Amino acid sequence: MHRFATAARAHSGRLAPFSPSAAALWVVALSLVVLPAAAQSSPAQGVQGRGITLEEAPCVPFNDNGLMRAVVPNPPGNTETRLYFRWDDHGDFYYVVMDAAADGTWWATPPKPTDENKQIEYYVAVVDPSESVVSRSQTAETPVTRDCPLVLDEIQRGYAENLVVGETTEDQQGKDVMGFLCDGIISRIGWKGVLRADSTCRRCIVAWWDKPEALVPAAVLLGGGITVTDIEASPSRP
Repeated sequence: MHRFATAARAHSGRLAPFSPSAAALWVVALSLVVLPAAAQSSPAQGVQGRGITLEEAPCVPFNDNGLMRAVVPNPPGNTETRLYFRWDDHGDFYYVVMDAAADGTWWATPPKPTDENKQIEYYVAVVDPSESVVSRSQTAETPVTRDCPLVLDEIQRGYAENLVVGETTEDQQGKDVMGFLCDGIISRIGWKGVLRADSTCRRCIVAWWDKPEALVPAAVLLGGGITVTDIEASPSRP
């Protein structure tokens, strides 16, 4: 309404005679301004109306990686398609960047759930370089079960063993991914977008290695059964 109010103030103080045609023009003009503003009052509705179809996974295997898929029609250039996930109703969401399949669908594997995590909550979003959400799906929930028949293929398993997990809040830095195991997580992206090694999970590995009962007997090492090399972080996916 701002530009219409400015135009009205530009007239002299004399009131123009009332006419039905003038009133009709004002109604049309006001509708052009008021209706878009009302449509913007619910950002989620506008964002979710751009065609992302989330395929709700039937289950996630106990202590193993699940597989989430979505149909994302023609995401704009210079954007990321992300799977946002969390232990159902626990803390803030994390995310992993999704990969595109040959059939045009997008997929990703969240980390392995802990014993306590019985259900995963997730959604898919397309995000631009300023971290603004271009489009997103509805939110889904999938149970973690011991009899889930899911088997990842070679590419999916390679993805799951080299996870780069993104954080969405400052409070997540330096802490475990709530409700998920360290297994497979190699790097983190901080809430400001800075990539770093996952020091939290690395501390778990060092603590395990320092336990005497976890050390391999020297005879096995000398016999060539196991080769010990320097552990180097896997590079993140292109």
